[in-house]
Amino acid sequence: MIEAFTTPWGSEVEIFTELDSTNRYLKSRARAGAPHGLVVVAETQTAGSGRRGRQWHSPAGLNLYFSLLLRPELGFTEVAPFSLAVAVALKRALDPLGGELMIKWPNDLYGRGGKLAGILAEMEPGPDGPAFVIIGIGLNVNAKRDDFPPELRARATSLALEYGRCFERGELLGEVLEKLAEVEKIYSRQGLRGELGENINSAFYLSGREIVVVAGKERVRGIARGIDDRGRLRMLSRDGRELLFAAGEAWLEKKS
Repeated sequence: MIEAFTTPWGSEVEIFTELDSTNRYLKSRARAGAPHGLVVVAETQTAGSGRRGRQWHSPAGLNLYFSLLLRPELGFTEVAPFSLAVAVALKRALDPLGGELMIKWPNDLYGRGGKLAGILAEMEPGPDGPAFVIIGIGLNVNAKRDDFPPELRARATSLALEYGRCFERGELLGEVLEKLAEVEKIYSRQGLRGELGENINSAFYLSGREIVVVAGKERVRGIARGIDDRGRLRMLSRDGRELLFAAGEAWLEKKS
């Protein structure tokens, strides 16, 4: 079990053996006035979820499932791109391990063997902007191949699979939170302009590759070019136009 410690924001970490969802629990704490920087961690989740309500596989005692409460001065349109900044923080925390970590639009971190971490940013609207933002993170740490359900084994990875050893999760969580605090300050000053945008594009998983983007009812094929300073996916369509996507899903084009 991970032991509680103080976060870089000065708040305590709340740790549970089991929750339905760390994001869901933290929303209730935020509405009750919980402080900026509060972190909630669960050893397992019974209803952990990612974007578009997809289930996040949460085996007990192996990985990190946690949510961070922020009360930033951001506009509504600045919340979604923050997921990419969070991916930069995760990458910075893990880069000392070596290897090649990549950022996938709009909210994932990839290793050589597939998806390593997922990020879910949710907000509660206030009168002039978000009343609060919750960042949920699922990071596969010590899961082995057989710990994933069969349908995920070819697409997911973990730090243990990438680096061939197990990791102390509490120490790793502390390092991730330190980088998140650093990135939060940078993002509040300049968004994805400057170093954060450069970090994303230099480690962009889709860059230069043939992709399919699904945005609403639209399905478009082309070449990924990177992200702009508003977190939008830049794509060169098959008819030579540059298209920008603020939201949606992007997948590598399957070769026939």
